Formats: sequence, C-alpha cells, structure tokens
Amino acid sequence: MDLEREALLEISKIDLSKYSLEELSLDREVALNAIFDDRVEEFEDLNSDETLEFRLDYLKLPNVRKEDYLERVIDLGEHKKVLCGIRHFGGNKEMSFVSLATNFSLESKEEALQIYEMIKKHFSVFRPLYLSFYSKVENIADFYGSIDMVSLASQIKKITPWHGEDNLEFEPITDNSFYDWYKKGYEEFHEDRKDLKAKVTVNSLEVMKGSIEASLIFYACINGEKVGLIAAERSDYLGHPGVYFNEIFLMRNWKGKGLAKAMQRKFVAKFCKDNELIWGTIDSHNLPSFNTAKANGRKPIRYECFINLESK
Repeated sequence: MDLEREALLEISKIDLSKYSLEELSLDREVALNAIFDDRVEEFEDLNSDETLEFRLDYLKLPNVRKEDYLERVIDLGEHKKVLCGIRHFGGNKEMSFVSLATNFSLESKEEALQIYEMIKKHFSVFRPLYLSFYSKVENIADFYGSIDMVSLASQIKKITPWHGEDNLEFEPITDNSFYDWYKKGYEEFHEDRKDLKAKVTVNSLEVMKGSIEASLIFYACINGEKVGLIAAERSDYLGHPGVYFNEIFLMRNWKGKGLAKAMQRKFVAKFCKDNELIWGTIDSHNLPSFNTAKANGRKPIRYECFINLESK
C-alpha cells in the first residue's frame, strides 16, 4: 500500500468515528471498507487531469493554476496527517471553502483553525470563506451544512400511520413530464422562503431520472389531486442496503398539514425492505424537512461543520 492510500485508510478510520451508529447496529468493518473505498475513489477522481482541467475551465478564477485544485495529503508531523482540498458551494466561484479530514480526532474549533494555519498557503489564491469538516456532535462550529438523517426501515414501519395516510395515494411517474410542474412548485416555495433559495434547491432532471429508473418516484395524490412528489433511489449507506430520499415535496397549498411525514412513512411501508437504511442529507436550515425526518424516527448521525475564515 503506498503512503497516500495508507494515510487515506487512517483518515477513514477517524471518519467512521464521526458517525453516531450506536442504534443502527451496522457491521463496522463493512462501514469502514465503504468509507475507505469512497475516499480513494474521490481522491483519485479529484486529482485526475480531466477533473482538474474541468474545474480550472469551469470556474475561470484569476491567478489559479490547475495544480491549485489538487486534493492533498499533508504531513503535519507527530504522525498527524490531513486530507484537504478546495470546494465551491454549488459551483459558485465566490463561495469557496476548504474541506478538511484528519487521521486524528478533531476536538474543537480552535484545533481546526490551528490546522488551517499550517495548510492555508495551498489555498490562499482562492480566498476561502470557510473551513469544513464532519462531526457526530454539533457544538464545535460556527454553523452547520448538511445533516445525515438515518433509520432502519423496520423502525419506521413500526410508527403508527399518520393522520391523512388513508386518503393518500401514490401515482407512479414514468417519464419526464412531471418536471415543469415540480420546478414551478419550487419557484413558489422560493417565493415564500427566500432565505432558503440558495440552500434548498430544485433537483435537476438528471438527478430525478435516477428515481424514475428505480421506479421510486411518485406523485402524492389526495382525491385525485396532485399535492406533492416523493422520490428516492436505492443507494447503500456505509456499505449497507439503503434507500436515499432525494425529494419529499409538497405544493404550497398543502404545506403545514402533516402530509410530508405521512408521505414518507407510507412510502417506506409500501416500497422499502425491513433491513434497508432510510437516509438522506438535510440542510440544517431546512427545519420543516428536519422535523419531518425526525418525526419518522430518522436520527441525525453526522453533521457537516463550517468555521468562518473571513475574520481569521
């Protein structure tokens, strides 16, 4: 095993400790292998000439060279190593941040900033706004991004059906004709919640096609009226069978009636196997989606942490 792969394995072992897995009873060796495989794949992809050239051409940032986009493993001494690279929120050249992962436990915001001082020369050309890392607790950052919300399908199925489930029907979506309706619904949502426009975005048609191919996308209907949409894909989580929710959406007039949690529970009951992990990543600012997932027994098991760098 070369030095980089060895470092990635050490970092993956720490990555595993950043998930609260106590209630999920997962095979930890399987989970570690999945994390390591993902780390290696991402590292090799981000450092490929094709990806480096694409990022350079797409962002067109002044004074930035192709090699500035490299994902780096940096030796800090005393057997401490850090994996780091530049990222941009939604491809926005004005919103850059440094992604950080270590082969040792990161215990505090101050420790993260100390590490950044040791590596910042590699990223100064980007003028990053934030430093990013993951944690299973939520008390060591300035703000939080996505939250992994997870539960076993068998646990969700035990929840008593919610009010409104009897009248709720799922109509299969088999082609792209839904997309304009879905996109318009999001435009209305962003009119009502301008604060979430940049954080809770409409999925691309390409993303939704994955749910169509898996036959896991449906209109939610009440008395024949389309009130929302729910979409998922079968996707492993930490190497274990899983179903990933990429959309649970309600039209404007049907929000606030408890239908989102009814849609989710009934979907799991009808279409998911007991041993499948039901999971999704929810923006920490999207409290309605967070509360919907929590009401159906999904628990926050990992937090994406951000630290402000502008004043540092």
